[in-house]
Amino acid sequence: SGDGSSDGDFVPRKYFSIDRVFRNETLDATHLAEFHQIEGLVAARGLSLAELKGIIGEFFRRMGMTRLRFKPAHNPYTEPSMEIF
Repeated sequence: SGDGSSDGDFVPRKYFSIDRVFRNETLDATHLAEFHQIEGLVAARGLSLAELKGIIGEFFRRMGMTRLRFKPAHNPYTEPSMEIF
C-alpha cells in the first residue's frame, strides 16, 4: 500500500561510491579543488543512526581503516549527514 504500512516488494539495499570530486572554490590551507569522497546509501526499515555508523565503520574496516571519528554535518538533501575523519 502507499502508506508505508506494508513491506510489499521492498528489499533492503546498501550502495557505496568512491570517486574523485572537483569543486570550483578558492584554494586555501584546508580546501583543495580536488579530493576523494565516499558516499553511501542504506535503505532498510527501522534503521538507527547507530546501525548506520556501524555499517560505515565496517566499510572502512574492510579498507584497512579502523580509527574513525564521526562529526555531524549539514549537507543539503541528506539527513542525517556525517563527516568521517
